[in-house]
This record gives sequence, C-alpha cells and structure tokens, in this order.
Amino acid sequence: MTPRRARPLLSLVVLFVLPMILGAAVAPQAYRFLAWLSQHVNLGPHFTDPPFKRVLSRSVLVFVLILLYPAIRMSGITSFRQLGWAENPRRWRVIGLWFAVGMISMGALYIVSDLAGALYFRPRSTDIVRMIVKWTSMLVGALFIGVFEETFFRGYIFGIFRQRLRFWGGAIAASVLFAVLHLARPAAPEWLDPTRWAAGFRMLPHITDGVQAQYFWPTVINLFLMGILLCMLYDQFGNIYAAIGLHAGWVWAMGIGTYMFDRSETLRLWALFGNSETISMTWLGAIVILGFIGAAFRLRRAGAGTGEDARPTST
Repeated sequence: MTPRRARPLLSLVVLFVLPMILGAAVAPQAYRFLAWLSQHVNLGPHFTDPPFKRVLSRSVLVFVLILLYPAIRMSGITSFRQLGWAENPRRWRVIGLWFAVGMISMGALYIVSDLAGALYFRPRSTDIVRMIVKWTSMLVGALFIGVFEETFFRGYIFGIFRQRLRFWGGAIAASVLFAVLHLARPAAPEWLDPTRWAAGFRMLPHITDGVQAQYFWPTVINLFLMGILLCMLYDQFGNIYAAIGLHAGWVWAMGIGTYMFDRSETLRLWALFGNSETISMTWLGAIVILGFIGAAFRLRRAGAGTGEDARPTST
C-alpha cells in the first residue's frame, strides 16, 4: 500500500467500531445456535448454556481477528519492522533481561505486601506437579500477552497516534485506549433477553459493569501509567523488545502472586494495598510504575538505548 492510500485513523475505526457493531449483531444468533447445538452434541461445560457476555465478547473478538490484517494494511504498515520488530540479533536477550526485571520487581511487591500484613502466603495448591503445570501455563500466557499486546498497542496503535500527535500526544491517546480496552468486562443486566436480536447492542452500555467499583480507579490509573511507560521504552529503544519483556514479566509474576498469596482479612494499610491480591488493582502498583517512569525519564535524558533508525516511519 502506498503512503498516498494509507488511512491510519480510518484503520482504527475499522478495527474498533466495526467489530463492536458486527459482534453485537451476531451474538444473539450465536447464542441461540449454541443452545440448539448443545441439545444434539455434547459441547462441554464451556459451550453449554454459556453466559451471554462471553458469547458477545467472543463474537467481537472473532471480527477483530478477521479485520486485523486489513486494518493494519490500511494504516500503511507493511512490515513487522514498522510494528516495532526491528532487526536486533540480541532481541531475545533483551526480552529475557526485561522479563527478569518485571518478574523481580512485581515479586518484590508481593513480598512487601506479605511483610506489611496485607497478604498472606496461601498457595492454591501444594501439589508440586500441579503447581509446575499451572506456572508453565501462566508463563506461556504471559509471553503471548507480552508479544501480542505490545505489537498491537505499542507497535500499531501508538505508532499511528504518534504520526499525528507526536510522542506525548500519541502516548497519552494510546495509553487511554489501552486502559479502556482492558476495562471491557461486560455484565448482562437481569432484564436482558439474550435471544432478542438487539441484545448485543443493549449490552454495549454495560461493557464495564463487570469491574468492581473499589478496583475501578486503581486499575484505570495503573493501566494508563503502564501504557505511558511502555510507550517510553518503545520510543527510547526504537523497538518493542524491552516492553515485551517487562509486560510479560509483570503478568507472569502477578499470576504466580495471586496463586501463592491471598488477601489478609485485617486489610492493613487498605489505602495503599487495597483489598485485592492482584497488584495491578492497588495503589501500590501505581507507585511502582511511577518509579519506573522516573527511571525511564532519566534514561531518555541520558540518551541511552536510542534507536531512531528502528522506529516506524510516518506514512
């Protein structure tokens, strides 16, 4: 696609608006189809009588995946290099290093929370084999999240916004979108009839109802600050490898932390630690991310790791 035909902002509309509309239109039909099919075929508990919110979210996801490649092409991006996957023979070493940074820093937060009495050590299982299997599954999931989300949010979305809004405007816009999309946890109201044709559209205003009120603002602030930090790392190094590693390390460590620790009933230092064993839902997480952002500012001023030649070009 030539630069003249590139439509980066239109590609965002195609990728975010169309899947919502198409998914909402298809979800009631998909719900009825699964109900009919489960009467004739044993689909298992995941597909038999599924919650409508799950059918809606999966329907939207299917259309996102269908439209992902056309939308990226429409934006003018024609190579993985433009998505942050610049040539670097040490890319996996960089990812591994920043993965360790994320894992150690997040692990330290759980230890601090335990020492402060906000959490206490209570593994979900003490069976070694089951624990290894669970942790390995979490690791695979964390690496997938790191690779996919950094390619998508930093390489694609931040890359598009930065073309029009410069660094800080692009970072803020991309981080707001990063936070909002992570809050998409729909909850169906009791009056909703999932078999009606408009059920999907009536669910859209309730797309964040699944987020509990006490977690809302800490989660929003953490996600926004995390988005800013990862944009800074991408901009500083000219590729997304550090962002992939840090993101994946945090996700894996939080998975292990929620598996190994539970919230103390005494709720000590509630204002700081909150009432969740997930650090990303507490103000403690925001403080630590702010510390990382401060370090990233120092890194930018020092000019370390600058990779101007590897950054996406404007279309």
